[in-house]
Amino acid sequence: MENYFNNKNLLNLVWKWKVHLIVIAIIAGIISVVFSSPNFIKPKFKSMAIAYPVNLGEYSEESYTEQMLEILNSGDIRDMLIEEYKLDEHYKIDKSYKYYLTAMIGKYSDNVSFRKTENEAVRVEVLDTDPEVASNMVSSLIHFYNEKVSALHRIKHQEVFDVYIEQLKKGFRNLDSLAAEINSFGEQYGILEFYGEQTAEASRALYKNNTVKRESAEKFLENLAGKGYEYKKLKDQYDGLLKSLVEIEVLQAATRSELDKEITYSQIVTPPFPADKKSSPKRSVIVLMSVFLTMILAIIIIGVIENRTYSSAGPATKE
Repeated sequence: MENYFNNKNLLNLVWKWKVHLIVIAIIAGIISVVFSSPNFIKPKFKSMAIAYPVNLGEYSEESYTEQMLEILNSGDIRDMLIEEYKLDEHYKIDKSYKYYLTAMIGKYSDNVSFRKTENEAVRVEVLDTDPEVASNMVSSLIHFYNEKVSALHRIKHQEVFDVYIEQLKKGFRNLDSLAAEINSFGEQYGILEFYGEQTAEASRALYKNNTVKRESAEKFLENLAGKGYEYKKLKDQYDGLLKSLVEIEVLQAATRSELDKEITYSQIVTPPFPADKKSSPKRSVIVLMSVFLTMILAIIIIGVIENRTYSSAGPATKE
């Protein structure tokens, strides 16, 4: 059979069967044209958008673009799009089907794609039989991405905000406790916040002839000697804690602002629009490939037929 597939014999074979091969090519072309028509293969339209990620926080060592791709490829985004557009019905996949999830994810992956551009932006593409739906799906994907990032940031800021709330609650309880102790020094020992001025006043009273004032001053100075250091320590703790709580309140207010902030996390540089020309199938490619493969198969079959004819006839013998 090898004799029929060297260059010379192959050309002879094609020339011998040229009429048959032309007919086969025409029939293959007609069949491929028919079966690649919209009646058999619904045309798909591509819609796309290009967006830059913005206002993202730091997550490990990923770039903003990589973060955006990770979030767009998340199951949450996929499920939101499936639910929003009822893609199980749109793709005609029955939910009772045993392998529904595998089929749904596979169909989604065939029609929805995300990739990084050369300039670190993200390209969002959707294929669909309805150009309007394809365009709307691209817009929805970017919208769902913004919602997802916003939710992630809100969770993070809410956790920090709750920590500040607890710190403030605990801090103010401790502040009240310290204030009560400090006040007890005034009630029991007469030591007040401005005890420096009290000390000066008591010292002046010692040099006066007023016996009552002298006794009061001596008692105050005696209390101050015994309890002054403890009072000063409590007062320093109180002032330090108060300052710390003021700082926490400032941080809490900033976190509250982040929680209430409504911002976008993508900057669209190329918005989506409904395509006016189909993206697939490429009928010319289908027809050419069909004809080419049919011709290859036809030549192989003809070669097999010719080889059997040659073998059964046997080589010519000389007389």
